[in-house]
Amino acid sequence: MKKIFIKLLFFLFFASHSYACSLLTVPIETPVSVAQNTFSFLRNYNAELYGTNISVKYQDYAIDYCEGSSLEHADLEVIVYDSKIAGINIISSDSEIKNEIYEFVKNNIGDPGDEAKNDNWIGYKDLSIGSLIMVYSKMKIRGGVFELLEITNSQMIDYRSDERVIDIIG
Repeated sequence: MKKIFIKLLFFLFFASHSYACSLLTVPIETPVSVAQNTFSFLRNYNAELYGTNISVKYQDYAIDYCEGSSLEHADLEVIVYDSKIAGINIISSDSEIKNEIYEFVKNNIGDPGDEAKNDNWIGYKDLSIGSLIMVYSKMKIRGGVFELLEITNSQMIDYRSDERVIDIIG
């Protein structure tokens, strides 16, 4: 009985740790009706209001969807097109916080390499797998270095950013 109890505790500990980052468990092209189980703010999505030619970008705190990660200062963006998840972005716009998203990417997706960790490195690393497009990048904006992880796929890539994307706050 004691062995079963220890195995159960061991399983619960590792199972809860592996699912602590729910933002990575929602596949691109997941219907909003399913994705809202993870991203509660998607309950506000109204397909009739936006139609089929508009993408809607929702923003929230990344740490709320990835407990125990390094994303304490990062923002989460979820882009919806035609009632499906078109993209998931994680953004760190505080140039005082160094390598916040780099550490997350290295621990949860793949190693972008040591050069990407350098404070003055600007560029991108393609970490894509199959049709899943994942790009880690650092860019200089207004004198500060911003980090970004973009996740999408080849079918939804065109619906993530252009003049037909509406930002939703709250």
